Amino acid sequence: MKKIAYLHTPIGLTELIEEDGALHGLSFVKFQKHPEDPSMTLQEAKWQLEAYFAGSRKSFNLPLHFACSTFYKEIYASLMNVPYGSTLSYKELATLAGSPDASRAVGTALSHNPFPIIVPCHRVLKSDGGLGSYSAADGVKSKQWLIDHEKAFLH
Repeated sequence: MKKIAYLHTPIGLTELIEEDGALHGLSFVKFQKHPEDPSMTLQEAKWQLEAYFAGSRKSFNLPLHFACSTFYKEIYASLMNVPYGSTLSYKELATLAGSPDASRAVGTALSHNPFPIIVPCHRVLKSDGGLGSYSAADGVKSKQWLIDHEKAFLH
C-alpha cells in the first residue's frame, strides 16, 4: 500500500512516496496534496534528508525502487558514486556509466530522476560549467543552492 510523507526543505516542499518498504519517489510540490501516512521507511527518509540539509549527512542509505530502464539505472547508480561536494559534466557521467557518447541521453535520464537530492543530479553540470536545469521549485536557483550547500560542509 502506498504511503506518503512531506518534508519542508530550504529549496521547497518535498513529497515522499513509499510502497512495500521502498521509496518510489521524491518530488517537489507546491502544497500538500494528500494526507500524510508515514511509515518507518518514510520517517527514515525524512531524518536522512533533514540531516543532509543540516550539513551532517553526505550520502543516503535508503531502499529505492527504480521503475525505469537499465540504462537509466546505470546512470543513477554512477551518479550516486559522485562524491559529496563534487560536480561533473553530463559527458563525464555518461563515460562513468559506460556510455561515453550518450550525454544527451544522460540529460534525459536526469530529467526523469525519481529521487532528486538522494540521487544527486544537482551535481551534474554542462560541459561549459553552466548549471543546466533542475526540477525543484526554483529550478537552477535550487541547483546552485545545493551545490553551494555541499561545498560549505566539505571537511
